[in-house]
Amino acid sequence: MKILGEKVYTGFPWAAFVALSLGMIVFGLAESYGPLSALTQVVPSNLAWLAFTLPYIFGGIGAFISGYLADILGRKLAFILASGLVLLGMILYLPIWLNVVTGIARTITLLISIAIVGMAAIGLESPVLAMISESVSSQHRSKLLVLGPNFGNLGVALAYVPLLIFGINNAKASAYNYELALILMYIAPTIGLILAWLKATETLPWKAIKTKKNVEEAWKAIDKNSEVVNPNAGLGFRLLTLILIGIVQDVAFVYITYGASYAYFSNIAEYVPLIGGFTMTIVGIITGLFITSKVSRKVFAVISYSMLAVFWVLLWGVASITNSSIAILSMFTLLMIPVETTWATRALLEPELFPTNRRGMLISLVRFVVWVSAGIIAGLLILIPLSFTIGALSMFIIALAGVGGALFWYYKGFETGNKNLLGLDLQESMRKIAPVKASDPKDD
Repeated sequence: MKILGEKVYTGFPWAAFVALSLGMIVFGLAESYGPLSALTQVVPSNLAWLAFTLPYIFGGIGAFISGYLADILGRKLAFILASGLVLLGMILYLPIWLNVVTGIARTITLLISIAIVGMAAIGLESPVLAMISESVSSQHRSKLLVLGPNFGNLGVALAYVPLLIFGINNAKASAYNYELALILMYIAPTIGLILAWLKATETLPWKAIKTKKNVEEAWKAIDKNSEVVNPNAGLGFRLLTLILIGIVQDVAFVYITYGASYAYFSNIAEYVPLIGGFTMTIVGIITGLFITSKVSRKVFAVISYSMLAVFWVLLWGVASITNSSIAILSMFTLLMIPVETTWATRALLEPELFPTNRRGMLISLVRFVVWVSAGIIAGLLILIPLSFTIGALSMFIIALAGVGGALFWYYKGFETGNKNLLGLDLQESMRKIAPVKASDPKDD
């Protein structure tokens, strides 16, 4: 069929989704790159906090740049550029892998590689979310916005498989971990690049906005039967809400997956990311396929963040009354459920609250603030010597802030689930026209 004067395919974009999913596997692997370097002491223990924070701080920068490029150059090209930057970061690791550099030069090179890979991999998120939200019907959107990023959890789990097989203190474990991560981080973005270049097409709404054509026609070609969203909350309120719940979710993810076990429960530290990654993958699949298209975004957010607060109390309670590794690991695993559902809340809301012409940049603005803040907060929780009780109490208070943000959105926000996002662009058009009308001489 022809839309906007050109022949386009409006079916399900399988090739694009596979390319984006491969990108998110890289995201998960890269997210584990720094913490894994600390856990296996590839990075010296006195610099471990850098391995935990650099990927997220530089990731925030990467997210901001990538989102800006997604609005200027398009979602497809921004994804391709971010994937290419992952490969650049991995090339920097080659001298370390081949033992070409040693001593302080080795550590510096590794930290730079970690920073670049984190920057690129987290930068993949913004074009992925924007492309999915603008490519499929609202029913598919509810599923794919959760399922696509969910492949990042699989990447986290895969990075730790050798530790489970060989043990954390085994030299083979460190070698195999890096070999597995390196192979996947070279292969996955390369395949993603090829698929995106050959098969992915730029989204109709972005093309319509960029070429000043009928964006309403573009959205209706994607999703003609759904009710149009009514964005009756201010842009500032949307940004602040997403930043608040985003920081809460990211700190919870980083601290429960890497920080708390590393700092207080070293006997299970290698198992938490592995089991947690697979747990979040399963929860993400169930949530994406069977829940998100049937439950209000507002209700889903409140339930998810409330579970996060409650489960932190339960983890503290179990850790206070027993030293059983199995019991504590079980609670860590259960906490991954709300960590994943709060991640899903963010993945759904971030691209659904902004207009097409600014979607990439505003998603990235949120993610820049979130990732940098989360990296600093989680780094401080790991760097400063605390008891687990104080750490758990801190996380409970942070989770309560997330509950507050979800409740604010429940009462003051607008519903986006199963709705056509055209309303966001119509509101943006009116915002641009309004000042012109106000100064029109004919109105005098």
